[in-house]
Amino acid sequence: AAQALTPPSGDAAWAADPAVRLARAIEQALVEVEDDEAAWHRNQKGLHQHFTTLAAALARHGHDASAEQSDDLLLVRIVFQSRHCDPDELAESLRAEILERRALLDNKERELLENYLIDEVAKHLQEMIANAERQVSRMNAEIESRPMSTGMKLRIQWRPLDDGETVDGFSAPSGLREARDRLLRQVAVAWSPRDRQAVGEFLQQRIQDARDSEEAGSLLELLERVLDYRRWHRFEIERWQDGRWRPAYGPASGGERALVITIPLFAAAASHYGSAHDAAPRLVMLDEVFAGIDDDARAKCMGLLARFDLDVMMTSEREWGCYPEVPGLAIAQLVRREGVDAVFVSRWAWDGRRREREETAPMRMEAPEPVAENGSNTESLF
Repeated sequence: AAQALTPPSGDAAWAADPAVRLARAIEQALVEVEDDEAAWHRNQKGLHQHFTTLAAALARHGHDASAEQSDDLLLVRIVFQSRHCDPDELAESLRAEILERRALLDNKERELLENYLIDEVAKHLQEMIANAERQVSRMNAEIESRPMSTGMKLRIQWRPLDDGETVDGFSAPSGLREARDRLLRQVAVAWSPRDRQAVGEFLQQRIQDARDSEEAGSLLELLERVLDYRRWHRFEIERWQDGRWRPAYGPASGGERALVITIPLFAAAASHYGSAHDAAPRLVMLDEVFAGIDDDARAKCMGLLARFDLDVMMTSEREWGCYPEVPGLAIAQLVRREGVDAVFVSRWAWDGRRREREETAPMRMEAPEPVAENGSNTESLF
């Protein structure tokens, strides 16, 4: 249809045939357009409303617009920056200025990426990812130095997400692996221009993702989320089996399954507390600890807790924790007898070589007697 409405080219007079064809094409294109008197007045009123809107918008910025009726036409003239121009001329001029300013902003944004994001943010990301890799290696070395009596070996993998992979509702950003490889290849000051360009484009896309995000929050909060390197990775637990590393969720005994869960949790807790002050407590609480795990594995797990420098509070029916791998432990053994309204507490201390009992004065705690709904006293055991 657009091609059919194209007038003949050239400044010469039109031949009869192309002129008639164009007229018929225009008639066909306008067949559904209302051409009665009411439609005419409605369109004329709309034109004046559009002009009023245009004049008001220009006047706010110190420009002027005028209109005059010439037969059936409304001629609009605009004074923009002390220069007379037609509306279509002004529109084209504004379009060109917008493109020019956008290019200027793109250049400034790229300069910002070069001077700040690449030199500061990329360097920070490089340090944090490298530190995390080293920390995972240290944790794996500790785990490997304590093989289980069953021969089972475990390791922790911290790997980047694949393109399109989604974990906890977060999808891997495109180009993650290439950008990550460049970040870890060498220090930032030694990056080649190609490395800087690739990393800059990756970070620029993350900024665009933040701008396009429909999540609530300020731009700074969105940037913190899209530049959170932890969301670009996932942890996996692997077990050595049949001469190679396999996912640890395969068939295993009850004790091995307990170890697959317990040991990575110790490592995760140690990693979580890694940024804490040296004097801060690194508390881990374990209920019915090491259930279903043999004594040799228990000793090695306790040794891991000590190596990870975790402050552990645990309960167990039979575990005392007195192993050479444990440098120190305070123990409270609770004993109660049926029919006796008391709990006996004996206190012990382990110094890494021997366990000794500590003498403490008995404590007495009185509890108020509960009152039944009918007002009579009822017996209770504590």
